[in-house]
Amino acid sequence: MSAATVKKAKKKYVKPQTGDTAQKALNWIMGAYVFMMLAIYPLYYQDKYYNMGEAKWIYFKVVSCVFVVIVGAAFIWYLSCFISKKEFGKLMATTRSKMIITDWFVLAYSIVTVISVIFTPYKENVIWGYDGWYMGLVAQIGFCLIYFFVSRFWRWDDLNMFVYMCSSALVFFFGIIMKFRIDPMEMYVDLDEMYIRDFLSTLGQATWYSSFLCLIYPIGVVAFWYFDKLWQRIVLGIFTVICFMTVVTQNSDSAYMAIVGVFFMLLWISLDSNKHFIRFLEVMLLATGSFKVIGMLQVKYADVMVPLDKLSIFMSQSKVTTVLFFVFLILYILMRILVKKTEFNIAVLKPVRYVLLALVVVGIVGGVVYIYRNTNGLLSEKYASDNNYLKFDNDWGNSRGLSWKAAVGTFKQENFWLKLFGAGPDSFAESVYQYYAEPLNARWGENTTLTCAHNEWLNILVNGGIFGFITYLGIFVTSIFTSMKNAAKNPMIYGMAISTLAYILHNFFCYQQIICTPIIFIIMGMAVSIDRYGMGEEE
Repeated sequence: MSAATVKKAKKKYVKPQTGDTAQKALNWIMGAYVFMMLAIYPLYYQDKYYNMGEAKWIYFKVVSCVFVVIVGAAFIWYLSCFISKKEFGKLMATTRSKMIITDWFVLAYSIVTVISVIFTPYKENVIWGYDGWYMGLVAQIGFCLIYFFVSRFWRWDDLNMFVYMCSSALVFFFGIIMKFRIDPMEMYVDLDEMYIRDFLSTLGQATWYSSFLCLIYPIGVVAFWYFDKLWQRIVLGIFTVICFMTVVTQNSDSAYMAIVGVFFMLLWISLDSNKHFIRFLEVMLLATGSFKVIGMLQVKYADVMVPLDKLSIFMSQSKVTTVLFFVFLILYILMRILVKKTEFNIAVLKPVRYVLLALVVVGIVGGVVYIYRNTNGLLSEKYASDNNYLKFDNDWGNSRGLSWKAAVGTFKQENFWLKLFGAGPDSFAESVYQYYAEPLNARWGENTTLTCAHNEWLNILVNGGIFGFITYLGIFVTSIFTSMKNAAKNPMIYGMAISTLAYILHNFFCYQQIICTPIIFIIMGMAVSIDRYGMGEEE
């Protein structure tokens, strides 16, 4: 041993800051709450499909109420640490409490919701919500509080995020095998065939399931696109395959609208570098390959397969997806060769993004114009169509045509105050049946009530009025734009932004419900937290 002595470097002493212990407690509490909501909540149920909505609501209510008490106590402790030392300026700096535009929209929405509750003539369901849906004032304010506390006190953790993905993968795996009548939880025992067709996994009806799917899989796909370690890519690759397999077996057409948006946004962010464009092609190979594997299983086990709608069968069994798989495979091989043997940089094609965006806009506008003209008999016989998707009548979109007409018609006929502030949360049925009881009863029967518009944005127009619509939609739109801007520093934020876009697109045909709406507010809060605190950096 050398005579020279080596002095061990002393760890630099860092003086504890005011409120450190209380803040760490808040971080831990919010981490536990998010774990309860993302790892356990999706798998939780009670009496199979007979009370799925009720069971999820009870779980959400109990868990959230318990955490409100705990978080409230910890937050008071946190504030008292600064107040006792009169360090108000440090409190503002430490909590990074500067409001961003999404925060203001969340705050404004909560105020508008309270005003609508106070002044609505429909008092029956505004506090707790309509039975079975529970989207009243309590839930709406709960969503807003979830966003604020997650954005301020939740912290990213790689391991926890992988646990969330594994929990969701299990939900989706059950969804896949149950479509081949493999029912390990015996959810289908004694269940009528009509429910077997539209209910699956631990989430219930297909639209609830597809809504959850569209929230979670963009985050996992972006993680697969972003992370570099081999074990991470293997785990996330398996997750991605399971997600795409369940896309074509979940039997809700609403999901495909969201998928197009996810692929478009993933392509948009992938044109920045060769590495990410290659990752995009890998995602597309996994997607189309997963579709085809499911298609082959559907053919092989046709005798046990639960019947699916035409669009799902097309996506899994058509030659189009086969052709797309080989197109992406050729592009992938060519891209690998170009990167290895030349100085090609995919970034030169970034302007293509705007061309694609223009094509999407033209396609949407053209589609709307066509449907309008086709519906009103303004097209020649050669170009006219009776396809359900291309002719907007009461039966359009599984009777969404009637629901949307009733929503818009109700909004037009309500008085000026209700136009501004709405009928109140979860008061859609009470409002709409004032004007459209006869056609709705004729369609759904007098023992069944239409409780939402099956379009979240029309639904909020009726329940929240113009101010509710602007503030609520503003939450999502500003979250997307802010997240896309902030993701340059922390690319995982792209996952939250794309998830939020998927929610907007999917719920153009669906609605708020107790499984997915709290989760999207958690996800939007996560995006803010990652931007403010990073992914694992020391405070």
